[in-house]
Amino acid sequence: MSDRSQPPGRVPDFTGAFLVSFGVLLFVLLFAIWAVWGLLAALGVGWAGERLIGRSR
Repeated sequence: MSDRSQPPGRVPDFTGAFLVSFGVLLFVLLFAIWAVWGLLAALGVGWAGERLIGRSR
């Protein structure tokens, strides 16, 4: 007979690894959102500054 006649054993507990991986992914996601908003703010300030300098000439 094959090994299928025996019930499967316990599976390893990957909860800690999952939580660490989830934390890293959450950090990367939040960092990416912060970077995009920072870039958009810098572009907006640069555009507004260019418009103000253009009007003063």
